[in-house]
Amino acid sequence: MHLRKLVALLVIVGALAGIALWQRGEQQSLRDSAEAALLPGFDRQRLIAVRVDNLERSLQLRIERGASEWQIVDPIEFPAEVSVVEALLDALATQHAKPVPDADPKKLALDPPRAILDVEERVADKLLKRRIEVGAVDLDDHWVFARVDGQVFRTERALDTVLERDLPDWRSRFLLRISARQVSEIRRSGTILFTPEGEATDLSFAAVNDGGWRATEPFEASLDSEILERVLLSACALRAFGFIDAPGPLAQYGLDPPRIRVELTQLDGTRQAILLAPEPQGEMWYAAREGSPHVFRVPPDAVMNLAPPVEGLVEREFARAARDSVTMLELVNGTRTVKLTRSERGWSVSASDGELLLLAADVADPQLVGDALGTIERTRIEDFLFGRALAAQDVQAAVRVHLPDAVQGGVFGRVVRRTDGAEGVEFRRDGDGLVSLVPLELLELTQRSPDSWRSLELHKVPEIEVARIELSMGPATRSYGREGKGKWVRMGSSLEARDFAKQVDALLGMRAERVLRRGEEQLSGAVTVRIARYSGNVLEFTLGECTLPDGQRASVYRTGERFAVVKGDSLAALRALLQGE
Repeated sequence: MHLRKLVALLVIVGALAGIALWQRGEQQSLRDSAEAALLPGFDRQRLIAVRVDNLERSLQLRIERGASEWQIVDPIEFPAEVSVVEALLDALATQHAKPVPDADPKKLALDPPRAILDVEERVADKLLKRRIEVGAVDLDDHWVFARVDGQVFRTERALDTVLERDLPDWRSRFLLRISARQVSEIRRSGTILFTPEGEATDLSFAAVNDGGWRATEPFEASLDSEILERVLLSACALRAFGFIDAPGPLAQYGLDPPRIRVELTQLDGTRQAILLAPEPQGEMWYAAREGSPHVFRVPPDAVMNLAPPVEGLVEREFARAARDSVTMLELVNGTRTVKLTRSERGWSVSASDGELLLLAADVADPQLVGDALGTIERTRIEDFLFGRALAAQDVQAAVRVHLPDAVQGGVFGRVVRRTDGAEGVEFRRDGDGLVSLVPLELLELTQRSPDSWRSLELHKVPEIEVARIELSMGPATRSYGREGKGKWVRMGSSLEARDFAKQVDALLGMRAERVLRRGEEQLSGAVTVRIARYSGNVLEFTLGECTLPDGQRASVYRTGERFAVVKGDSLAALRALLQGE
C-alpha cells in the first residue's frame, strides 16, 4: 500500500475513534453535569396528572392518577395503559440534561416545539406545574433537544420515544383489572359454535377454589386445575385488538345480552365480568367489561381460550400423585380392605374383612406395589356418564391413594359396556357427584387376594456383610466363617467347609414358594440359623417341617414376622451337616 494511502487511512481511523470517544465523553459529561436532571426534584409519587400535546400527531391528551389506576380524562374517559404510563414516569425520573448555550429555538424545532408535556405534582398541598417542550432530534440520533422553564437542553431520547404514540397506544387494552391469583370463583354462561355446521355447545358452568378447583354447576366434580388456570389467565389477560369509539348501546353489538359471559369473583368478594359476542359479518368478536360503556374488538383465538367445553375442564387423572409421595394405597372390595403402607423398611400389607384381621403388616412385594402405582398413574377417565347416579347399593369397591396432606380416589359401581363395545367400570371421585367410566384394571386391583401382595423374598443378606453363620438343631451346633482368602471354614478349623459353602447362597437369599398366615404350628426337625453381620446385627430364622391346615406336609420358614413354605433341599442339607461328624 502506498505510504500516503496508509497515512490517510490511519488518519480516518483515528478520527472515527476520536468521534466515538468524544460521544462517550459527551454522554458522561451529560450525566456528570451539575444540572444532570431534566426535572430536578421530580418525585413520581407526587405526580397527579400529565398533559401531552403532540403537534406532529395532532394529539392532545390528559391523564390523571385515580384511586387505583391512571385514567385518561381528555379527549375521552378511558383507563390508561399501565406499561406506557410507567415508561413515561421512568423517563421523567431518569432523564439527564445538559444546557445548550446560545441555542436558537427555531433551528432546534422548539419554536414551535414538536411535543409539549405538562407535569403536575402535589407538593405540600400546593400544585407544582412544569412544562417540557421537545424539539429536534440531535444528529447522532441518541439525543433530543428540549426546553424546560425557558432553558434549552440536550437529553436522552427515552422521553421522546414515549411521547411518539397515538391515542390508542395510551389506552389500556386489558378488559379486566384483576389478577388470576386473586380469583376464588368463576361462572360462565352462553353458547358457542365450534364449527359452522355443528350444534351450539352449552358453556354454562360454575366453579369455586377451595384448595383445588371444583365445579358446582351443572354437576359437582373436581376440575383440572391446569386447564382452569389457563382459562383464568386468558380472561385476566384478555386484550383488545381494536377499539370501538362512541359505541352506543351494547345491544347494537350483541352484548346485551351477550353470547358468552364470564364472571370472576375475587377473594375480597368483588366481581368483574366479560361480555362477548361475534361480529355478524366477520371473524372478530366484540367484547366489553360489564358495567363499562367501552366496546373492544378481540381475536377469535382469544375467545376460544375462554370457551373449552365443560367436559374438557373435568379432572381426568384418577390421581395426581408422584409415586414417591404415596404413603398408603387402600383397596376396598365389599367388606374386605387391603392396605399397602410405605415405611422406612419398605412396603407392608395389612388386610381385614370386617372385624376379622387377615394380615398384620406383612412384608409386601415392592414390584407388585410398584405395578399397582403404575396402573394408577396411567389411569384416566375414559368417558362421562352425565345424568347417571351411583347409589350406595351399587358401590362394590374403592381405591384411595393416601398422600402426606391429602387422600385421592373414589368408589366403583357396575361394570358397563360402552357404545364402542369396550367395558369399563363406573367411578365416582370422593366428594364428587359426577359418574364416569374408568378401565377395569383399577377394579381388578381390589379383587386380588390379600395374600398375593405379600413378598416371596424372605430375606436377602449380602455375603460381604456376613461375619459368621451359626446352625443349631437341639444340642448340635455348628459355626462357620470365612478365612482370609474368602473360603468358608468351620470355626476352629482351617479346612474348607465345602458342603456348607454349597448352602450359603440359599441361606443368604431365601424365597418362599408360598407365604402363609402366621401360625404357631409345631415344627419337627427344626434347624435354627443365625446370620451375624460385621455391623453386629443378627438375622435369625427357623427351618423345619409341619403339617399345614390343609393337611399337606411341607418344609417351612418362620421368623417373628414371616411364615412360608420353602423348598426342602436346604433343610435336608443342614440336617446332614449337623448330624455328621
